[in-house]
Amino acid sequence: MIRLRDLTKDYDRRQILRGIDLAVDPGEMVFLTGPSGAGKTTLLRLLYAAERPTSGEVWIAGCRVDTLTRSELPPLRRKIGVIFQDFKLLRRKTVLENVNFVLRFHGVPSKEAHERAYQVLKRLGLHHRQSALPESLSGGEQQRVAIARALVYQPRLILADEPTGNLDADLAAELLSLLCDINYQGATVVVATHDIGLLESLPARTLVLHRGRIDYDGMWPP
Repeated sequence: MIRLRDLTKDYDRRQILRGIDLAVDPGEMVFLTGPSGAGKTTLLRLLYAAERPTSGEVWIAGCRVDTLTRSELPPLRRKIGVIFQDFKLLRRKTVLENVNFVLRFHGVPSKEAHERAYQVLKRLGLHHRQSALPESLSGGEQQRVAIARALVYQPRLILADEPTGNLDADLAAELLSLLCDINYQGATVVVATHDIGLLESLPARTLVLHRGRIDYDGMWPP
């Protein structure tokens, strides 16, 4: 699913990632951890083509991402669901509109987009909140809306950037359970986190970034 070859990323002469080589198979669940500034978010941004590498190759599902033009990106992004730490919900749109916005943006007819969005919200226990605005939701509900938005296109790859950063322990456990369920159904899941408790709660492959390199690749704890 993911292949990185000699990947490097620089910002203003500062090297954030250095010579990253990585392979993640379809259906794997992988944690990405390391200290603040280690390059976790940068690596995720390279995977969904929000950034271009300084050098090296990024491959997703057999497609070389770093060479795609802007017009070639939409088909790739339909394969990827991204869950941001700060949710990035549209404040003036309802829960349902936040979820079906992705489908409408990619040209899915309104009726179909509405039905697909509703079904995903139902799966996550949020269908009764479909008409609510984000500001009226709890933190856990907002996070589930963000997950629903990431899932609505039935992506093959889920990228989650510090998804538990704004949640208490119970909600973090609930989120992890949802991600495990998504993975069990066949999606590849990559979770960037600095939460050691999260790593210890689920045996999974863990990548530790340190000074821009993968310092450890194996089960947690080392």
